[in-house]
Parts: sequence; C-alpha cells; structure tokens
Amino acid sequence: MKDNLHPGIATLYENRLLRTELECERFDRALEGLAGDTEDRIIHEIFKVFDDETEQEEVMFSLVHFVESYQTEMYLTQLLESLPAMLEPARDWAIVLNKRILKDDFCRSEYADIAARMSPQVKTVLSFLLEEIKEDRPKLFERHVNEILGKITRSG
Repeated sequence: MKDNLHPGIATLYENRLLRTELECERFDRALEGLAGDTEDRIIHEIFKVFDDETEQEEVMFSLVHFVESYQTEMYLTQLLESLPAMLEPARDWAIVLNKRILKDDFCRSEYADIAARMSPQVKTVLSFLLEEIKEDRPKLFERHVNEILGKITRSG
C-alpha cells in the first residue's frame, strides 16, 4: 500500500507504530517535512497513518494537530472521506478526531454541512461512530451528536 504514497506520508506510515525512539524521530522529522504542504494528496493520504496500535500516543497527537492545522473545510472533508478506511486500523483515533470536532461549535456546524453531502457509506460510518461517542459520554456529546445526525438524516 505504501508504494504509491507521497514519500513523506510513506515515512510516517512506516514509522506509525512508534515502537522505538528511532521510529519516533523519523515520524517527527517526516511530519516536520510536510509542514506547510497543502497539496491535496497530502491531506488525502495523511489519515492512513493513524493506527490504534501506536505505542506513543503523545507523538501521534502531533499528527492530530497537523491535520487540524489544515484549512477547515479541507480537513473535515478529507476526514469524512477517510472514515470508512479508518474503522479497522484507527477506530480510536477516528473517535478522538470526531470528539474534538464535536466540542468546537464552528467545526461541528461545518462538519454537519459537509457530512450531509457525503456518500451513504460515509454517512453510515459517521453515524455509527457518533452514536458510539454519544453512548459513551451522553451528557457531554448527546446534543452535539444529535445536531449532526439530524442534518445527515434530513439530507437523505
């Protein structure tokens, strides 16, 4: 899979489990090398790097901050399009990213609007993740999750 990835993304992908200090250093260097690169291909491929098996969550959080630094609409669109592929290797990270969006009024509203235009597959995966988030922390997330699910449902 990594053969056709952008070289910087391939390096991130190869080191994503962050098992050793060397993998962490390579990961950080590759991420620094991508900083400021707004090429569509980068943001499209970057979500393949998230992996629930990573051993250094704090290092992986630098990737969270990296994707959140993209232009909002681009970030939210690419995250949504990546969700089906993230379910198996990076479900926990998909939940982390979605919780962060839910807590931000502007992002949440944009996310709902973009999600409403997505394919039925993306809407199904998003609904599933949001329901899981709501079940886990209803007081914190129920209203925000229902806001997004309402927009998705109305869009057909």
